[in-house]
Amino acid sequence: MPFHISVELLEPLYQATAMDGERAEWPPHPARLFCALVAHADLDDAAHRMALTWLEAQEPPVVTVPARPMEAEHPRAAWVVTNTVDPKKVTHGLLPGRTAGGVPRAWAQKTLSGTRMVFSWAAEPGEELTPVLKELAHRVPYFGRSTGTGLLDAWCGPDEPGDETGWRQHWRPAPAGQYPRGSRPIRVPYRGYLAWLEEAFEEQGPAWSQSLTHHYLDPDHDDRPETPVVDGPFGDLLTFSFAPGVALDPRWTLELTGRLRSTVMGTLEAMGHDVEAMTTVHGHKNSPDDPRPVAYLALPFTGHHHADGMLRGLGIALPLEIPRQDRKALLAALLRHDGGLRRIRFADGEPLDLVQVSPADQDSWPQTVQPGTWQKPSTVWATVLPMVLDRFPKNGDPYWAESVTASCVAAGLPEPVRVRVSQHHAMVAGARHADGFPLRRKDRERPLPSCHVRLTFPVPVTGPVVLGSKKNFGLGLCRPEPDFQEDDQ
Repeated sequence: MPFHISVELLEPLYQATAMDGERAEWPPHPARLFCALVAHADLDDAAHRMALTWLEAQEPPVVTVPARPMEAEHPRAAWVVTNTVDPKKVTHGLLPGRTAGGVPRAWAQKTLSGTRMVFSWAAEPGEELTPVLKELAHRVPYFGRSTGTGLLDAWCGPDEPGDETGWRQHWRPAPAGQYPRGSRPIRVPYRGYLAWLEEAFEEQGPAWSQSLTHHYLDPDHDDRPETPVVDGPFGDLLTFSFAPGVALDPRWTLELTGRLRSTVMGTLEAMGHDVEAMTTVHGHKNSPDDPRPVAYLALPFTGHHHADGMLRGLGIALPLEIPRQDRKALLAALLRHDGGLRRIRFADGEPLDLVQVSPADQDSWPQTVQPGTWQKPSTVWATVLPMVLDRFPKNGDPYWAESVTASCVAAGLPEPVRVRVSQHHAMVAGARHADGFPLRRKDRERPLPSCHVRLTFPVPVTGPVVLGSKKNFGLGLCRPEPDFQEDDQ
């Protein structure tokens, strides 16, 4: 019998901010429900831990919610006291003063046509775990923001009957690895989620930093063909913007990304890590079986008719196969240690200030430094920084297409069905020509040739896409072109 957890809100309002920091989250994410259960569980209780471990290992649930929610025109705002300690102000003999920053906090919210939500898993927890999960659900006093008082319950039984009047809708998970048109990513629990939440809590990190998403089918979307999407070689992409008004010539790409790599390695060493053993960080493989290394990227302003191709920020792409301990160390070095990555030393040792683009407010940043700009699936990708071939092209390959195809496969990408190469000119608005880029190689060796390419894959591929012999240092970075139509030339 399916297992269900219901949420009965006392008011037809749902207050929970989405990852973009502005809109209300919709539908409610199963990961939020799981975090609520964890927050009110006794993790020293073996039964509680066993129940949560069972729940995190299940396939994503169906989410049933009131239909036709309305986004509030004005977010709910209130004055709050933050936990920011100001040592210069003392309002009590023992406690330092706190400051709210002089501005009210705001929370996006949805106005609902009903108050009931249900999360339904296909598996049954069994006679021992069902009452434990029911107890945990009863412990949770609210859902979303703390003002969203609600009553939670859990039970096993048949699915709740459908709503013929259309006042309820069912959000269903898409098949694993598929991103149908009209679907959207929703945070869900996964195996090991509880352990990662505990680590984040101990390190005072946010819960969202441990989240993974699964695409759900939008019930209001009528055209939802099941379009398979191939994952590229990278998963997480962390981006950092230069200070406002700072733009650097893209010919500094290798210098910038090299300094970025050195800074990251230095931070990891200062944290006590054995960086020499972290092949994913420094990129020097000990054997062909070692995991793919991190890619250090420079992000140019391209793809717009006003684009100038200048660099506006930096990025660090973490491969999907990165060892968990390396991923944890990198995230700590980039986001938390000593305030996170805030600057690198550039030419002549001058500091270059950086600001991390947080997932919670990434939509407020220019598209050039938004991770989604470089990650969204597409069948067509074109270089915005010239790629350096992995080898010299053969004499019988005058258009270099064979060499570019080999570079795609070496980069962990599918073999393209069409390759267009330009040995000089860029194919994306604003991107700089291939000429004039310094290509770092051993002394007295002639540099490998560089070019711009446009690739068409047989299926959509997720990014970032970066290829060529300098892909770990950002050359060969591509931008998706979802609306591009190839001609017959």
